Amino acid sequence: MPHREVTLTMAEVQRYEAIRATVEGRLTGEETAKALGLSRRQVERLKAKVRTEGTAGVRHGNAGRGPWNKTPDGLRRRIIDLATGEYAAYNFSHLADTLAEDRDIHRSDETLRQWLRPLGHGRPRRRAKVHRLRRRRQDHEGEWLFLDGSPHAWFGPDHESVCLLLATDDATGKPLRGKFQPHEDRDGCFEVCYHVFLEFGLNGLWYLDRASQFKTTRHGGLHVAQRLQQDDTPFQQAMQRLAVGVQFAHSPQARGRGERINGSFQGRLVAELMHEGITDCPTATGYLNRSFIPRYAKRFGRTPADPKHAWRPVPDGLDLRTVLCVRHQRTVANDNTLSLDGVAYQLLPPAGRHPLAHAVVEVQQWFDQSVHCVHPRYGEVRLKGIP
Repeated sequence: MPHREVTLTMAEVQRYEAIRATVEGRLTGEETAKALGLSRRQVERLKAKVRTEGTAGVRHGNAGRGPWNKTPDGLRRRIIDLATGEYAAYNFSHLADTLAEDRDIHRSDETLRQWLRPLGHGRPRRRAKVHRLRRRRQDHEGEWLFLDGSPHAWFGPDHESVCLLLATDDATGKPLRGKFQPHEDRDGCFEVCYHVFLEFGLNGLWYLDRASQFKTTRHGGLHVAQRLQQDDTPFQQAMQRLAVGVQFAHSPQARGRGERINGSFQGRLVAELMHEGITDCPTATGYLNRSFIPRYAKRFGRTPADPKHAWRPVPDGLDLRTVLCVRHQRTVANDNTLSLDGVAYQLLPPAGRHPLAHAVVEVQQWFDQSVHCVHPRYGEVRLKGIP
């Protein structure tokens, strides 16, 4: 049966590329499931549909419909108010039974746990002690990548500590890209990802620690709105848009290979930077990526178990900077201005268009500190800061 032509959204393009990589054996079903946020069974179904229908196989049959079993917002707020007020001392199972008996509200204890645990309700479960096992390397280059920040006196003992952000491939052990900067932060991580994606392509999954730029660390009390507790970080949102998985390690030992390469760099790179007389971050970043990383990768890199790589191409025409950024929604004021972080910006209207007052626009903060405004109909709108 011939494949029918369909127009895919950006998210569907990324889903199709990930499924195709699985069909071709460049990603495992488990890795694809993590990257797309699906179960293994769903991945197998998508593989079968892509084989028979092509790109149309990734379109969901319920596209545009709301979930049939979604709890109405009003009822959800009522349950949260009861759980944090009148029934604050109840555990999740007791709360589910009481709501069913006294209020005729039927929700499982697991549903209540998912809603209330981020608000600080209930005690965390004790984790059983486990016997650690050595994790086998991934088979394909580009399957799993580490991204670490390593604070150290990289320019020698007489200089202040700075941070090295480093992306490393798990299958080969090769460093891919690095950046020196005063401290580890979100924008530096975005910049490292940007160069990795441009040079190699999109990877299958990032294996990360629980630093605040990767995973939210908000732990407000019961008075904090639940919506704020469930927000993903800008890093997680960006990776979701690119269909790149994110997995968080529960301990430094779980990411031992990423930690060890930092230790190896501290033994070799410090000596080379001192030998070259390099004492500033921009010069060190240039030397690292131009000279040190290629030599280190050639000397210590491994051959992956499977020669097929798992890199996926960046979609044509996509400016990665518009994805690897922080996004805000703003309503344009009557005088065609908007504000962000206490700074006012004047919007310059597109040629031949009406003023943009009252329009809801997206404001993007790129990792190079520039600010950009995107109108849903007219695209990018020029703006300038108001002194």
